[in-house]
Amino acid sequence: MKQAFVFAGLLLVTTLVFAALPEPSEIPKEGDCPSDYSAKGSQCFPGANAKFAFVKFQNCPEGYIDQGNYCVATAEAKLAIRRAAMSCPSGFESVGNYCISEK
Repeated sequence: MKQAFVFAGLLLVTTLVFAALPEPSEIPKEGDCPSDYSAKGSQCFPGANAKFAFVKFQNCPEGYIDQGNYCVATAEAKLAIRRAAMSCPSGFESVGNYCISEK
C-alpha cells in the first residue's frame, strides 16, 4: 500500500511539472519546421515525439533551444509567450521579449 502512495505522489509531481507547457500543436511555418514537426502548407504539425515549440522572436528564453526560426522546449522549460505589451499577464514575469510563467 505504501508503494502505491509513493507512486501516486510521483505521478502527481510529474504531472504538475509538465502541466505548465501545453501539448505541442500546429505552428506557423517559418522556414524549416522544428524537429519532430512536419510541414503541410503554411503550417508545421507536431509528430508523436514533438516538444512544445513556438516561432522565435530574437533569442529563445531560458529552457528552450534554438532550432532555426523556432524555440523548442527542453525538460526545464516553463511556459513562455511573446511579450506584446509593456507588462506581462498575472502569473508571468518579463524576461527579454517574453513573458515566462512563474510556476
